[in-house]
Amino acid sequence: MKLLKAPKPSSKPKSHKVLAICGDTQVGLWMIRDLGANGLEPFCVCRSPEGLAAHSRFAAGAWMAEHGPSKKEFILEIQQLAQELQVGSIMTISEGYHNALISARDFFEPDIHLFSPDRGSFDKATDKDFMHSLCVQLGIPVARGTTLDKLMAGEGESLRFPLVLRTSRQNDQTTQWAPWKAAYALDQGQLQQLHQSVRHIARNVLVQEYHPGVEDHVQILMHEGRAFMAGEYIGEHHMPLAGGVTVQRVSCRHEGLIADAVKLLQAISWQGVAGVQFHYDPQTNRYIFLEINPRFIGGLPTVILAGFHAPFLLWQSHFEPGKMKSAAYRLGVRTRILGGDANWMLGMLRGDPLPPGQKHLGKLAAAGEFLWNCGPWTHDDCFLLRDPKPFWIDCRNMTRKLRAKQYDIVGNPETQGNT
Repeated sequence: MKLLKAPKPSSKPKSHKVLAICGDTQVGLWMIRDLGANGLEPFCVCRSPEGLAAHSRFAAGAWMAEHGPSKKEFILEIQQLAQELQVGSIMTISEGYHNALISARDFFEPDIHLFSPDRGSFDKATDKDFMHSLCVQLGIPVARGTTLDKLMAGEGESLRFPLVLRTSRQNDQTTQWAPWKAAYALDQGQLQQLHQSVRHIARNVLVQEYHPGVEDHVQILMHEGRAFMAGEYIGEHHMPLAGGVTVQRVSCRHEGLIADAVKLLQAISWQGVAGVQFHYDPQTNRYIFLEINPRFIGGLPTVILAGFHAPFLLWQSHFEPGKMKSAAYRLGVRTRILGGDANWMLGMLRGDPLPPGQKHLGKLAAAGEFLWNCGPWTHDDCFLLRDPKPFWIDCRNMTRKLRAKQYDIVGNPETQGNT
């Protein structure tokens, strides 16, 4: 491990020390902020010296991992650092980190608690094909679909265009992921082209009928078989425009979606934090299930600012379950990734591809919407008055990308396993 920020002497009990494997993005930053602001001592592990959490005043210390989670040396690094710091638990943000820690659970527990789900629940949650079948069994709205290899072989019933294609088993170590989060086929010709580009992994690509609407995300903390608290938001802007990272969001609440999200998590015996994603049509109030994200979702800043302190409540669920308290969840809280939203505006100006049925804003309208959300009514994912340094690091990173003329990734967060 490369030291980025030296830890200070501490008198905190072991249970209050958390090793947070938080990557470089705003999700990890807000995990650190939430834990630290609630009296814990979080030590962060980043992917680079530019990791936002490493520069937070709430980080008790910071290190850069020398190896990625797919390397066996990664667990040895984490184990050694956890023992040196005498932490009581390890918390992380992405599928890749969870997968590595779950496989090495015996290296840590019971001495160091892992805030990662059990293997069975994790594998079910990350298998889109399995979750699709589970939705059918439970009567939860889901798009008709099949895997790409079966569709191209003519197996089963035909599907109605337009179609959306996504990686099916996110945790499948025996194959590769599709090169896009979502791709669309409006006709048979486009489907054939997409099939050619992923023919070698077609069994791991789920194809579903496309339904109009917006992405709706529900963050849930499951504790002792029930939902302790839930926070929901709708994605207003995405990058890439055709389906990618949600770069601007607004908190909301739809009881039907939350109830179905809880039903799914109970069906796979989920414990801890998970995000359940739907496609929601505000005009008809209809929705369909998309996927489960077995982690803190990308809109964690929105969720926390709206009143759901998911990281701290997750910690309490193991160490202080009797002190857990739910809070009112504020609606209409809007947050954004500044650089990602700037890239959304550029995508609109360029006329980048959109999901089926959606239309581009005019150039003045796109620029006006971006500038309007520079006002105090829209929170920046990085800026916090009492913790300003991560915001300046984020701005510096964006400036470097602009100078390098990497316009397509201006401020966009790294996926880090679909964080």
